[in-house]
Amino acid sequence: MNETLSLLGTRMSLRRYADRTIVPKHKEQILQCMLRAPTAGNMMLYSVIDVTDPSQKGKLAETCGHPFIAKAPLVLLFLADLQRWHDYYLSHEIPAYCVKAKLEFRPPDAGKLLMACCDALIAAQNAAVAAESLGIGSCYIGDILGAHDQHREMFGLPDFVLPITLLCFGYYPDDLERRQSARFESRYIVFRDQYRRLSGSASDAMLSGIQAKFADFLSKKQRTLAEQTYRGFTLGETALEQARSVQQWLEPWMKAGTFVD
Repeated sequence: MNETLSLLGTRMSLRRYADRTIVPKHKEQILQCMLRAPTAGNMMLYSVIDVTDPSQKGKLAETCGHPFIAKAPLVLLFLADLQRWHDYYLSHEIPAYCVKAKLEFRPPDAGKLLMACCDALIAAQNAAVAAESLGIGSCYIGDILGAHDQHREMFGLPDFVLPITLLCFGYYPDDLERRQSARFESRYIVFRDQYRRLSGSASDAMLSGIQAKFADFLSKKQRTLAEQTYRGFTLGETALEQARSVQQWLEPWMKAGTFVD
């Protein structure tokens, strides 16, 4: 196995970090690898905020519900960003050009948003892999999609910018015991030529590999895995807040038929 395959095969989400700042050279290497990520049309439909203010990290630890964010040596907020291109078109009077050319001027729509989300996440993964190669672990925080009003105000985010993920980085502690989470077998994830829906028995077989992880918790709650994951992933407090918040994040992107100045 080559070094890259070994690195990808042993990576884990790291939520506790060595008490060391990130070496400036390492940080720059991470950022440069991030910028080399594949991007739709070479348009780089993302931006990144380097969160260095301890008070902001502390606030994120509260709004995202993960105390370790406050202690992470490096915190990068990845944004799906079409505001930059929208502003560029406005500054070059594209709305007026569209009138003369009898074209429709459209602000960023939901389709472009998905492309921007892809760009941002690909860049984030480049950063995570680059960091791992330097002995720097990372953890994705999807809860950044919640707390819409607070996060928009904290970072001064305009309409056509969506915080798609937060990445925390830090060196691996010397006393850390690596424990990777189980993954589904490829036969349940990778299909040939066409999508294949799973039967109930196939789903049960797929989930059998991770059932042990929840065994003690499930026995205490006297619930099935299906019941517990649905209650947590769909109806949990964090899930409901994220659903509410994402609806607010998406509102500007759904108004593609109107001009937004």
